[in-house]
Amino acid sequence: MAFDCYCAICGVGFSGMRIGTPSDATPERRRQYVERISRPVNGTTTTDTAPQDKEEPIRSYDPNLVTQDNVAWTSQVHCLGMQDDAKGTSRAFLSGPGYYADAGELAVKVGQAARRTYFNCYGFGTNDVPGPVMPFHWCCFEILLRTLTGTTDPKNVNLEALYEAMSSHCNWSGSALRLSYGEDVIRAQGQYWQSLPGAEYTVRNPSTANITETLKTTLQTNAKLRTSPTDITLDTREPRNPFSALPTELVHQICSLLPGESLKSLTQASLYINLITRDDYFWKRFIASDMPWLEEGEAEVLRKRVVDDESSAESASASESPINYQRVYQWLDRVTKPAFGMDDELFMAVANRRRIWGVCEVLAGAYRAQCA
Repeated sequence: MAFDCYCAICGVGFSGMRIGTPSDATPERRRQYVERISRPVNGTTTTDTAPQDKEEPIRSYDPNLVTQDNVAWTSQVHCLGMQDDAKGTSRAFLSGPGYYADAGELAVKVGQAARRTYFNCYGFGTNDVPGPVMPFHWCCFEILLRTLTGTTDPKNVNLEALYEAMSSHCNWSGSALRLSYGEDVIRAQGQYWQSLPGAEYTVRNPSTANITETLKTTLQTNAKLRTSPTDITLDTREPRNPFSALPTELVHQICSLLPGESLKSLTQASLYINLITRDDYFWKRFIASDMPWLEEGEAEVLRKRVVDDESSAESASASESPINYQRVYQWLDRVTKPAFGMDDELFMAVANRRRIWGVCEVLAGAYRAQCA
């Protein structure tokens, strides 16, 4: 029986990307579809794909948001496997490029001879490769390498440890790893990949995203990012907190370990935490720690702005106040958050990169445990 298998890292398929025709009705139908299935029900958002009317449900991406060039990266497959009779220092191997043949079978090039070899992904393997073979897109693998080693060079990673880490999440009878790829990807993982409107960001190439110039322009022109924090009138209040007994630097380090949403909740619950995390010193570093998925060029823009702001803070005029890095974080977090129905082409690929990075961090934990 024919079926699709999915990338072990991002959860997206290797084929079956359907893109609608650029007719006048397509964008409007998509808007209505996304609005309908995202409508809050009893205070929560539902993404139920069951049709709510007699109209045929849409099963293609919006051509205004996705083109064949955008999804070309999904068709090429590599894999990570383990050989019993390997003569090298590592039994693990990375394949060359290939394609998904169908019914769980990969056709990839392996070895110096680059001969075409067939593997069954996520299955029980063969005599030569007895364990499961992990298929992936190469750009997803580069994100995983950055998460593990800080570089995109496969030579810097222990492939055997990585194989064991990924195998620990393997679903032997499934078509992907047991990982949280995100609700929009999980819904699309049927017998075949479903091209669901509203989830176009999941198939945008995460390696082609570059918001460096947008960051430069936004930091220079967006007045909202230069608005000072709202003053808090303490009057006779003396904010006390168990953290107040600790040095401020230590509290900053503790807060920097929290996810953004958790930190937001903590600052709302604790006046003390709210007060000591209002300075740019903290938020400049929180952006670096909470947003490691930013590309080097994008992060460099923020680092350069840090230097520029610190060197010119004393001479800044009232009309050009220093950047409020808490607002910069809040803006970046909002525009890059993976979300059903997002239609900002500039940030869709960044949102996909951010989603994939979250999966890679789970694999990184298992990898470091294997290395230890």
